[in-house]
Amino acid sequence: MDGRRLGQLTLRLDAAYCALTGLCLLLFAGPLSEALALRSGVVFAAAVGSGVWALILGVAASRAALRPWLLRVFVANVLAAGLIAALAVSRPLDAVSVALVAVSIEVAVFAVSQAVALGRPA
Repeated sequence: MDGRRLGQLTLRLDAAYCALTGLCLLLFAGPLSEALALRSGVVFAAAVGSGVWALILGVAASRAALRPWLLRVFVANVLAAGLIAALAVSRPLDAVSVALVAVSIEVAVFAVSQAVALGRPA
């Protein structure tokens, strides 16, 4: 698979993942805000942000100039994976911190797939 097709695929999969994440954050905002010791508005904002990011990724996948988008999304995913991991290790070890580590790994895998797509010829 060439870099362009792989890039489109990874952006579309990332968009679907972010949309599902946003939906889960909305559905479980109450319990998540309690477990993370955050105001429910913060979890709601994260849900909306995840949904908006999913839309951006979906649009980016159809752009003619795909490489600049792939690079931006790669950087965003590297930063997000690091921030989520930092949140996970800043908490006591419990089911929520383990789930955060899992999400961090999932986001990092998307970053790796985008790096692979960037490294392949179009």
